[in-house]
Amino acid sequence: MEDDILNTIFDSAIKNKNIIKNRQVLTIDYVPDKLLFRTKETASIAQSLSVILKKGRPSNLLIFGKPGTGKTAVVKNVIEHLYKKANELDIKLRVPFINAKNSNTPYKILYEIAELLDINKEERKMQVYFTGLSMSEATDRILDFIKRKSIKVVLVIDEIDSLVNRKGDDILYNFTRANERISSDQFISLIGISNSLTFKDKLDPRVKSSLSEEELVFNPYTVEQLKEILVDRCKLAFYDNAVPIGVINLCAAIAGKETGDARKAIDLLRVAAEIAERSITMEITEDHIRSAQQKIDSDTNFEILSNSTLHTKLLILSIVKAKNGSTGEIYAVYQQYCSKLEQEPLTQRRMTQIIGELDQLGLITTNIVNQGRYGRTQRIKLHIHISSIKEALKNDSLLSPIVDEINN
Repeated sequence: MEDDILNTIFDSAIKNKNIIKNRQVLTIDYVPDKLLFRTKETASIAQSLSVILKKGRPSNLLIFGKPGTGKTAVVKNVIEHLYKKANELDIKLRVPFINAKNSNTPYKILYEIAELLDINKEERKMQVYFTGLSMSEATDRILDFIKRKSIKVVLVIDEIDSLVNRKGDDILYNFTRANERISSDQFISLIGISNSLTFKDKLDPRVKSSLSEEELVFNPYTVEQLKEILVDRCKLAFYDNAVPIGVINLCAAIAGKETGDARKAIDLLRVAAEIAERSITMEITEDHIRSAQQKIDSDTNFEILSNSTLHTKLLILSIVKAKNGSTGEIYAVYQQYCSKLEQEPLTQRRMTQIIGELDQLGLITTNIVNQGRYGRTQRIKLHIHISSIKEALKNDSLLSPIVDEINN
């Protein structure tokens, strides 16, 4: 019985006509040849790095912007062109590109750098092993390699805020000071890419002064810009007439209203196309887009909430219960929940950091409200339906008494 179902599904996938002609264009890793509406940012990064072609050391650069604003794609595009020019001039340039969220410990960051620089192809006594070295010894071996090979290094750390959240300041400090330990013929410059505009507030003052020599902010895309991006992407991804202009407008409106996130707009289109193909239709409709939105939001929120730490879950529940959404009231509710469950509460500072993380994930929004002579306060607004919260937390036995109190 099960074999029949599987064969039916797979045979149908083979026989049915596709509306997607190039699925790679709709993936998160795809970098288009031309990045629309990022000419100014591209030029700024290129100008900063262009001193390498004059045998100089570029300033460290911090790039800020919400997810889906093109930060990583622009940096990769500039680096690709810079490599070509450096090779023409016989400049020994290396650009290890690290995602700090994937390399989930500070030591793993050092190991990944060693791998990308080919240090681990050297003699064993010069390698950075997967485990077994101290942080300082691993750093020393990387710097010794750069010095021996007389290379110039631009170290790109994407989602650098994840590294700092895991106490990775020491790595950043060591690399921002590394040029004092190598000759003028080599250098290490850093490009940090962050989804958090408040990322610098978490940095050690020593690191902050060294790292943020230059800064660049990527603003969210407008709805009109998202429309043009989607039109451009549809030409590459879909067969003719598969995506009506009304569908593109709806996609752009949804993503533009929520975040200005091009990645979300493209992901919405991809999921809608998959739903349409399973329905054996050759055209994506607005209903497909709405179904895709519901599926993406439901899947993402459930995954995040169900796998969150206990205190993050308690914070979400505190936001639900709080009446005016101020951080003071939310923290008071959170303390009550901790007392009820006999848990030691986190500090208010740490709670504020978690609020920032939830804001980045799009689960909440935060706004600063001026209260006149009473000063300013932060107001939190939840972007998850209460039924989704209950569904994600219903199997957590510790939290079930609190979850049961919530009304839809």
